[in-house]
Amino acid sequence: MSIAARTTASSLQESGSLEAIIEEKIVNPKGSVSIKRYSKGRFLGKGGFARVYEIQDLESKKIHAAKVIPKANLTKARTRQKLMSEIKIHRGLKHPNIVGFEHFFEDHENVYILLELCINQTLNELLRRRKRLSELEVMVYMTQTLSAIEYLHDHRVIHRDLKLGNMFLNEKLEIKLGDFGLASKLEYDGQKRRTICGTPNYIAPEILEGRDGHSYEVDVWSFGVILYTLLIGKPPFETNDVKMTYKKIRSCAYSFPDHVAISAQAKDLIEKLLQSDPESRLSIQDIYKHSFFNMGFEIPKFLPPSTLAIPPSESFLKQYQQKPKMPPYKPSHDTAPVNQERQPLTHRNPSNTQRPSSSSSHKTPSISSLSGEIKTPFVNSWVDYSSKYGLGYTLSTGSVGVYFNDATKIILDPTTQAFRYICRDGEKKDVTNWHTLTDYPQTLQKKVTLLHHFRSYLDSDKENPVYYQSDESPYVKKWMRTRRAILFRMSNKVVQVVFQDHSELIISTQVLTYVNKSGVKKSMPLSQASECGDLDLCKRIKYTKDILNHMNDGKQIDYE
Repeated sequence: MSIAARTTASSLQESGSLEAIIEEKIVNPKGSVSIKRYSKGRFLGKGGFARVYEIQDLESKKIHAAKVIPKANLTKARTRQKLMSEIKIHRGLKHPNIVGFEHFFEDHENVYILLELCINQTLNELLRRRKRLSELEVMVYMTQTLSAIEYLHDHRVIHRDLKLGNMFLNEKLEIKLGDFGLASKLEYDGQKRRTICGTPNYIAPEILEGRDGHSYEVDVWSFGVILYTLLIGKPPFETNDVKMTYKKIRSCAYSFPDHVAISAQAKDLIEKLLQSDPESRLSIQDIYKHSFFNMGFEIPKFLPPSTLAIPPSESFLKQYQQKPKMPPYKPSHDTAPVNQERQPLTHRNPSNTQRPSSSSSHKTPSISSLSGEIKTPFVNSWVDYSSKYGLGYTLSTGSVGVYFNDATKIILDPTTQAFRYICRDGEKKDVTNWHTLTDYPQTLQKKVTLLHHFRSYLDSDKENPVYYQSDESPYVKKWMRTRRAILFRMSNKVVQVVFQDHSELIISTQVLTYVNKSGVKKSMPLSQASECGDLDLCKRIKYTKDILNHMNDGKQIDYE
């Protein structure tokens, strides 16, 4: 069947269906026409002239990523030529670390390119969540990337736009290089290209200079930039001004920040990749042989899914690192920007962290130090990975819990190692089942695995625990995040609110405890709280009541 020049498609609405249907008309060799239908799903992203959607083949039920390019954007001959070059290069590639090319077709309005769907987004989103990665993780991702680059160069293809946003992750967390819109296929080894193209932070100096042309070495440069970015948390030449970034690239002006600890092997590899002279950079084979990838322990083939949100656990690291050169990295939550679109992913109670003051670093008093004043457990630390799995947290008792996205809950007793699994019955009431970490239904295996990962990362706060005299420790029954705060509603009806400015409220049936943003704490009868004369406290009480009202109404309000 021919699905190239003679193939057409149309978008329509099926009768009685709200789904957008894409129809591909396929002209067979004998001239007969068959129709293939796809259901267009959620929007995945955009770049250049294209928008990307999930689409499902209605016959096979297979889901693809569809790159949709409006023909209105292809009026210039050069633009059309670039698109056909991208299609020609990409569909000729087949490698486990390159996004699979399915096929393409077109209609009067759009060109559709069907690609392998990578459900875990890109390294760009991963780095936004994690801030930076541990060296073992970087080894895993970069060896896979290197394999893809080696394959491309063996087939005389230069990618020319290697960056975090073009490094996709599939369900196994394998790297899949994608977006070949700037790729070039050389006719012979030694041929040079002279087009100025790429992404500012990753572009090689010889592309900017343009005098002598460029070749495979530009991908090696970008590989070095990616390596630095994953380990340090930001690109080596990044500035607020593109011209200044280009100036730094031309002069190879970068440094390693003192506050980020990386191994000598990592520094050495980066320095040998980020060389202004293309011929001075390491070859692909020399990169494989470098000591960074040969530290005397096995590099895992896959990383656990929990690393999408949190660093690998100590137990996972010990499986591979015989003698770790440095401790695994845990992000600094105090320095995370609060005005970003996604709220900081993790939080530890301020009593466990050092925050700088105008004169010195000191421990800020907080609720977790009120062991003599609060007789009920409260959330001590948490990891918000609700974009994928749910919310993991520890209580002041040492218990570890997870509130999953399907509204089921797990709460682990810190002394007996037994856990309760809470789900809803037909009347939407919580039903509790007890299990142990060694004896539980097979259907709970994934959730128990996630519990282990969250637990190993958060680590229960065993200093000054607040014991709760009850047969069953409470758990987070509901929670909600706004731009100003995160609210936890416990199963014992206690409400806890942690604000972005580090002030906190804990409200029980009779007592309210408040820690202001300076760390000053006070407790009072709940009945007197609204009349205490503290304007900041009154505002926070009102804000908390508003959130609770909206939670009860089932409304999700984006608070400013």
